[in-house]
Amino acid sequence: MKSTCELTVRGYELDSFGHVNNAVYLNYAETAMWHCLNRYGLVQLLRQEGLFPVILETSLRYIHELHLLDQVRIETEMHCSAGLIQYTHTVIQVQTGLTACRIKGKLAYVNGERMICDIPQAARELMEQECNED
Repeated sequence: MKSTCELTVRGYELDSFGHVNNAVYLNYAETAMWHCLNRYGLVQLLRQEGLFPVILETSLRYIHELHLLDQVRIETEMHCSAGLIQYTHTVIQVQTGLTACRIKGKLAYVNGERMICDIPQAARELMEQECNED
């Protein structure tokens, strides 16, 4: 599955050097993840199944700085692998086209008892269908 979301760098996201604080990129990744899940109808499907996504691991690679009021595009790719969802978010500064950060990780679906569950078949089919159309 692929999706794109856009945002503008806000003043409270900056560090003392005037560029986006490293921890803010995790917020950007979370925003992009929910955007992607919602775009493909997975938020509603997971609610029906009583599941919610939980991030298990994330790694970030910082490449270029982002500054106040920069326009940012986050390109997201998600796919099923070994019972988990693997994702990559590429954070791009729109004006220059430069990649600011690449974020990779894994998430699982968890039930109300906080137990990791298999990816529901309907979600797997939806993700595979979307991947085949890309």
